[in-house]
Amino acid sequence: MNNDVTTLISVQFTQELNSLLNTIVEENNTTKTEFIRQAVIEKIEDMYDIKVADEAYKKWVECGKKLSHMKK
Repeated sequence: MNNDVTTLISVQFTQELNSLLNTIVEENNTTKTEFIRQAVIEKIEDMYDIKVADEAYKKWVECGKKLSHMKK
């Protein structure tokens, strides 16, 4: 069993979004909690990846947009 401490978070959805969520979780044999948890994790990972890429691009531009190539 996972021993991580968890925090309860409440979100409110429109009836339309809640209905869509119900359909999706039923079709995918999961729970709303697990579906939303996974969606949040994926969003955080995406945002982190974008931040890292933006920082790398900024550094590349600041260095004169030079690519380093390995010669064979």
